[in-house]
Amino acid sequence: MATRDARPIVVGVDGSESALDAAAWAASEAALHDVPLRIVHGVAESVLRVPTGLWGTGTEDGLRIHADLLVREAAATAHAAAPGVDVSTAVERDLPLPLLVGESHDALYVVVAAADRNAVADMVAGSTAVSLVARAHAPVAVVRSIDDPERDDRLVIVGVDGSPLADAAIQVGIQEAMLRHGRLLAVHVVHHYRGRGTQPATSDTSDGTALLTDALRGWRHKFPELQIEDQVMAGHPAGVLVRLSNRAGLIVVGARGLGGFTGMLIGSVSQALLHHAHCPLMTVPPATRQRVQQRDDLSRTR
Repeated sequence: MATRDARPIVVGVDGSESALDAAAWAASEAALHDVPLRIVHGVAESVLRVPTGLWGTGTEDGLRIHADLLVREAAATAHAAAPGVDVSTAVERDLPLPLLVGESHDALYVVVAAADRNAVADMVAGSTAVSLVARAHAPVAVVRSIDDPERDDRLVIVGVDGSPLADAAIQVGIQEAMLRHGRLLAVHVVHHYRGRGTQPATSDTSDGTALLTDALRGWRHKFPELQIEDQVMAGHPAGVLVRLSNRAGLIVVGARGLGGFTGMLIGSVSQALLHHAHCPLMTVPPATRQRVQQRDDLSRTR
């Protein structure tokens, strides 16, 4: 008999507005999955953000007071977004990356905010997100809040390239679409052109269509009630998926697919989406593929 996966969704916060947006999104996600939400903050990072007025209390006390304020504000934001979710908080003496990697062992998902629109913050947060995706033991969601009236929050897009991680990404995407009572769009991008202009040769289109048909056949049979669409598109995979993210509620990809370059922590498409996607991005790291494919909680989304 299938049982619900009750591991918490973990969100890391740092006191930024974007982190509060991530906490709200994580709370809504926890409500969809019917799991607890755990809000974590590393004290070691707080030294960069402690308001000057708190330094008079002493460094250690000031850091702790500031950290407690951060997680309390994030918890209030989470409760407002999803009142019925069980929310817990933790302040740990650690840096963001090792803290979140450690938390990922027992998490359903790990959630972090995309960088604020600030060059230094973008560099630091972007580097942390890339390293987290490469090392995490659970899928990682990177939340960027951009209001767009054209967005369909119930549309989940999955990038499919034929790799084993893409299969795991499809499974995550299907669960997310089912929980949202939405639809799934599986996209394969052909980027080796032999036709004129930006049109791929017929054989490329046929190969992509066959790849999607094979990848989705079992899921369509298992979940006939879910609207599953597929599309083969021409262009660079990262550019196409970034453009499509304008109208989606969530985009899901494997963290290193067939297009990953040796020496990169994560694939080039995942890395581009981390920095430029217009909606929340869910990445499935290599270490999580077996865990995702062994999950039995898809049955409860029916």
